[in-house]
Order: sequence, then C-alpha cells, then structure tokens
Amino acid sequence: MNKTINGSGLRKMFATAFSLVEENKQAIDALNVFPVPDGDTGTNMSLTLKSAATEMNACETNTIEAICVAFNRGALKGARGNSGVITSQIIKGICSVLMSCVNEVDIKTFARAIQSGADMAYKAVTVPKEGTILTVIKSMAERSKQAVKTSKSFEDFLNDIIAHGEATLQMTPELLPVLKKAGVVDAGGRGLMFIFSGFYKALTGECAEVE
Repeated sequence: MNKTINGSGLRKMFATAFSLVEENKQAIDALNVFPVPDGDTGTNMSLTLKSAATEMNACETNTIEAICVAFNRGALKGARGNSGVITSQIIKGICSVLMSCVNEVDIKTFARAIQSGADMAYKAVTVPKEGTILTVIKSMAERSKQAVKTSKSFEDFLNDIIAHGEATLQMTPELLPVLKKAGVVDAGGRGLMFIFSGFYKALTGECAEVE
C-alpha cells in the first residue's frame, strides 16, 4: 500500500491512464451525444493522452517535475476536440501542483492537484455545462478533501474518489436532458473515470508497459 508516489510511480500512473482510455475509446465514442453526436470523444481523449504519453516517454529522467512538464506539454500540444481540450486542462491543473514536489507526492498534495484540475477545466470553458466531464471532475475534487482525512493509502484514496466519481457520472442524465433521452451517461465523464482507474491500476500493479 502506497502512502506516497515517486517519479517512477507517477510515470506508470500517467502511462496506464492513457492505455486504459486507448483500450476503451470506442466504448466512450459510443456514448457521445453532447455537445454534438459525432462519436469522437473517446478518440479525441485518447489522441490527447497519446501525445502526452509520447512526450513523457521521451523524458529521460524520473523526477516528478520533469515528468509533469513533459506530460502536460504533450497534452496541450496534442489536445483534440472539446473533450481533448478539457482533458488537457485537467492535466495542466494536476501537473501544475504535482510538479512542485521534489521527491514524492503525498495524498494531500494529490487532492489539491485534482482541485486544481477541476478549476482549470472550468476556466477553459466559456459557458460550463453541468452533466458533463466538468461535473464529474468537480465532484471528485470535492470528495477528495474528505477522502484525504479517511484514507490510509493512495489506493484507498483513489478507490474512494473513483467510487464517488462513478456515482456522479451515473447522475449526469438527470442534469443533461440530451443524455437522458439517449439513455447514456456523459462520454467525457466516462473517459475521465478510465483515466483515474488507470491511476489506480498502476498503483495496484496492473500497469501499462513504460518505455
């Protein structure tokens, strides 16, 4: 059980998040009905994360700062579509907090990073719409403040906020009529859950290969 994460661990978390979104991009695409039903949310999120992972893989050091700078730069450079742009902003917010850590990231800092990711995502959208990925990341950020107090490990912390995020995702059709009409949850929100599930899988040993 991890109480802190070092640079190597963070690299695995980012890599596994990309891997999981890539594996499930078609399932995410199939949910895409908002803002337009063009079926590309998962594809765009995957391409954005692929760019981030490629930049990170070119980073030869495992310092937290270097990994965050590279992953963030790649996400911003490769952001595709609305979902990719919002994803890149969440990454930007998370990395802006984590990169200040010298050797290890603790749970409290990671919670602040998630809040920063939510704040950055909302600022990036001119007219934020609830019932989307924005609602899910905001809910997870709010839950993380409580999870910090009750979690004994990073695995506990992530498990807590993932469960809360999933519950929020299941509520998105009640917030956005177009989702309810189509009988689906928000595609971007589902993609976000795969990102955080990737973080969790990396910590529990189900991680992607890291170059």
